[in-house]
Amino acid sequence: MATPVASKPLRVSLAIPLYNEEEVVPELIRRTTSVLDSIPGGPHELVFVDDGSSDRTLEVLEGAAASDDRIVVVALSRNFGHQLALAAGLDQVSGDVAVLMDGDLQDPPEAVPTLLESYHKGLT
Repeated sequence: MATPVASKPLRVSLAIPLYNEEEVVPELIRRTTSVLDSIPGGPHELVFVDDGSSDRTLEVLEGAAASDDRIVVVALSRNFGHQLALAAGLDQVSGDVAVLMDGDLQDPPEAVPTLLESYHKGLT
């Protein structure tokens, strides 16, 4: 008998647009990587889209990507806006499931496992 799809471990991609968020990026990375570490399956990824920030957001992201191969950085040439930055992130994800969230931590990364539980329930 085949294993149900819902029990199959997945690769999770988080797509997160950022604009002038250098202050929150280190905490965002710490919390999102911690959440991904707790999720079975993988390898998981973080796709950060810098939407033309004028602060050090891109520099902080590139530094993090240099030390963690789960981090993908997309740098837009200028500020295109939230929706287009989300679309750019979706264009780059490679996981089985993509979770979109804002980078200002108003969406708690710790909610991702609960979201994935709901996703799995929908598959059965």
